[in-house]
Amino acid sequence: GAAPAAPPPMAAPPAMPSSFGSTRSSDGIAAIVGNQVITDYDLRLRLEATRQQAQAAGATLPPAAQLRTQVLGQMIDELALAQYAEQIGMNVSADTIDRAVAQVASNNKLTVAELRREIEREGMGWTTYRDQLQREILISRLRERTMAQLPPVTESQIDEFLAKQNAAATSAQAQYDIAQIFLPVPQGASPEQVAAVKQKMDAIAAQLKDGANFAQLAKQESQGEGAKQGGDLGMRPADRLPTLFVDTVRNLQPGEVSPVIRSAAGFHILKLLNASGEGAAPTTAMQSDVREIVLRASTDAERARARAELDAVAQAVQSGKVKFSEKARELSQDPATAAKGGDLGWVLPGQLDPVLDAALERLNPGDVSAPLVMGNKMVLLQLVDRAVRPLAEAQKRALAKEVLQRQKAAQDFDELVRDVRARTYVHIPEND
Repeated sequence: GAAPAAPPPMAAPPAMPSSFGSTRSSDGIAAIVGNQVITDYDLRLRLEATRQQAQAAGATLPPAAQLRTQVLGQMIDELALAQYAEQIGMNVSADTIDRAVAQVASNNKLTVAELRREIEREGMGWTTYRDQLQREILISRLRERTMAQLPPVTESQIDEFLAKQNAAATSAQAQYDIAQIFLPVPQGASPEQVAAVKQKMDAIAAQLKDGANFAQLAKQESQGEGAKQGGDLGMRPADRLPTLFVDTVRNLQPGEVSPVIRSAAGFHILKLLNASGEGAAPTTAMQSDVREIVLRASTDAERARARAELDAVAQAVQSGKVKFSEKARELSQDPATAAKGGDLGWVLPGQLDPVLDAALERLNPGDVSAPLVMGNKMVLLQLVDRAVRPLAEAQKRALAKEVLQRQKAAQDFDELVRDVRARTYVHIPEND
C-alpha cells in the first residue's frame, strides 16, 4: 500500500507523499522548477499514489499519458508555490513539522517511529518526507491567507445571484451526488447519550479536517445508508433528498465536506461528490438559538476575575440551580442583549465571530461553553436549541454574500497559482 497521506492543503486535492524536490542522481529528470528538481522517480511515486487513491475512491482516471502530464503539472505548481511562499517571508518551524508528522502518524494509528519505517519502506527518505510536509503547510497557509482576504461583494451582485437561484427553482431539477457519515441517536435518548454520539461525530470531523479519507471513514464508522460504498448515496434529484441535505450541500463545491449537522434521526457529515443543474436558493438552513453573557475584561486581573465568575455561572446553569437568562439579565455588560436575557436569536453557522462560532459547533442544546476571550471582553455562550428553520431575507442575503466571496477568493488563488507558475523558471527535458 502507499505510505500514509500527509495532511492536504486546505480544500486542495490531497497530496500523497512523494519525494519530489529531492536530488536522486540515479534518476532521470522529469522537470526543473526554480532551483529544485522533480525526478522521474518522484513522478512515478506520485502517479502510483494517485492511482491507489482513485482506486480506493472508485474514481476513473484519464489515459496514462494524460494522467502523467496532469500529475507533473500539479507537482510543478506545488513546488513553485512553496518557493514563492518562502520568497515572501513565510516559513514553517521544525516544531510545526513535528506536530504535522505526529498528526499523520495518529491519523494512521501509528507511532512516529512506525510511520518513519513505513515511509522508508515505500522508498522515500525521511528528510524528503518532512520537506514535503513543509511544502504542503506553506501552500496551505498561502491558500488560507488568500481565502481570509475576502473580496468585496456589491449589493447588486447579491441581487443578481439570488435572482439566478430563484429562476433555477422553475428550471430543470438540480441533482446531487452526496456521501454521508451518519451516527444515529436513539429515540428518547438522554442528553448524556446525545452528547456521547455528538462527541464521537466531532472526533470524526476532526480526522477529516486533518486529511483523513472520507470514504474509508464512512466504511469504518457510518451507520447509515451507503456506508459500504464509502457513504455514497448516488446521484439523486433534490426532491428525493432530505431538505436538510440539499440546504447543506447547495453551497458546497464538489469535494467539500460539511460541518456536523443534526437531523431528527442523528448526526451527519456530508460530502458533495458531484452536482448537476442549478439549484434554487435555499429557503431553510440549520440554525442555532444562542444566549450570551458578556463581561468587560481588559487587564489580566479583570480576565481572571471574569473567568472565575463565568465558570461559576456555567456550573450553576449546568447543574440546574439557576437559569442562564436570569444570570444574563443580572450580570451581562452588553446592554443590547442583557435586557433580553442574553438572547442573540437564531444564528447561522459563520454568522458570529469565528471564536464564538467554533465554540458553538461543539455544544449540544442546553450546553454552556467555557468562558471565551474576545478582545477586551469575556463571553459565555449557551446553545438553547438547534433546528432547521426558514431563512429570513437578511439571512438569505448573508448566505449569498458568503458564497460569492468564497467563489471570488478561490478564483483569486487560482490566478495566483497561474501567475507564480508563469514567473517561475520551469524546464521539462522531454519537451526538448
